[in-house]
Amino acid sequence: MSEQPYHPLDSLVFLTNRVGRLLSSDIRKRAGDDVEGLYSTHMGVLVDLWMQDGLRQQDLVSSVIKDKGTIARALDNLEKQGIVTRETDETDRRNKLIYLTPKGRKLKTVMLPHALAAMEEVLVNIPPEEVAICKKVLQRMYKRLTKKLMHSVPATTTSL
Repeated sequence: MSEQPYHPLDSLVFLTNRVGRLLSSDIRKRAGDDVEGLYSTHMGVLVDLWMQDGLRQQDLVSSVIKDKGTIARALDNLEKQGIVTRETDETDRRNKLIYLTPKGRKLKTVMLPHALAAMEEVLVNIPPEEVAICKKVLQRMYKRLTKKLMHSVPATTTSL
């Protein structure tokens, strides 16, 4: 019996990874100067903070699925840009809580229209029923994987 050749476009892992990266890139291009200096790791951190402000740095490591050093560098960069602040957790002084500044909260209103426009464009001629099925399957996969791999992930999700 011969094996079928592997093709990345038949791989759910490849497709979800690339679609996410391409959408992120498209959104940043659309936003232009408004998001100068922000990259995918920064965007992952911001989305989590838009859902739940005041996360621990370790929560972001788990949720964004990056190592501690990468998240620390991203937070350093976001702090230098005046987008986030780090505050000592009064209940456990070993932890830093990450909060959005007014500039960080405003970025959501800047980014959301670009994200919606990118999604609208990419979904042209795809029936809403198919989009709903795709979302439902990905949400189930997300819940299973986060339950298996992560201990604390923001409980809600949004379009951006």
